Amino acid sequence: MDKTPYIEGIFNYCNRRCELCAFTERCGLFRDLRAYEQRHPDRGPLEQVHDNFQECFRLLEQWCKREGIDFEALQREAQSEEAEAQMKRAESEVHGDPLQKLATAYTLAASKLVDGLSAARTLRRWPPDVDAAVETIGWYAGMIGAKVHRALHGFADRSEEPGDAVEDVVQNDWNGTAKVARLIVGESKDAWRIVMQGGNAPEDSPLKELVDLLDRIDVALEERFPRAMDFLRPGFDEPLSASVLNE
Repeated sequence: MDKTPYIEGIFNYCNRRCELCAFTERCGLFRDLRAYEQRHPDRGPLEQVHDNFQECFRLLEQWCKREGIDFEALQREAQSEEAEAQMKRAESEVHGDPLQKLATAYTLAASKLVDGLSAARTLRRWPPDVDAAVETIGWYAGMIGAKVHRALHGFADRSEEPGDAVEDVVQNDWNGTAKVARLIVGESKDAWRIVMQGGNAPEDSPLKELVDLLDRIDVALEERFPRAMDFLRPGFDEPLSASVLNE
């Protein structure tokens, strides 16, 4: 029987760089991903996401039946015109948000530059730290826009209806997601500086504009989510309890 002390929810606020993570043995998602790969070695990431979604949907339906909840009624409510209109309004609001526009602009620009840098890497040898920096930039290029989107969406969708459960002012999903966004923004800035230093980039290099853009994103995140850095991410920011350490 597997007695590995898994840390509940640790994968919700990480950077998905499992190969660099010290908590893989305590991450339930990492365990599930590796088990899936062993069972289905020929299936790709998209198929894996689809299968995981179907399994979650099946488990949710089972739970509703066990708890006496009308699952079909929940589906109808989620697919109602009112729910769909509300979702579209929230998505439009987030899509037009100045912070999201900054993040999207960075994602597009950084992705193109990383493609160019990756092509150039095949023609010349770079120091190991520059190679690692390019990989870091590429890994986070799309993630920054996605994390900003999730944080903005979560805040926009928060419940303010009387009688609903009150969200914790710090320990909520939008703060946790915004914290991850700020952390990967910081790592991306450091990585760009390594690339510029390794390539002897001039002071007026266009690459510096991307660092300036990341600075603007970071400032905007701090303004919009002032308590984000106080959020305690399971495992990463919380000390493990004595019971877990002794398992």
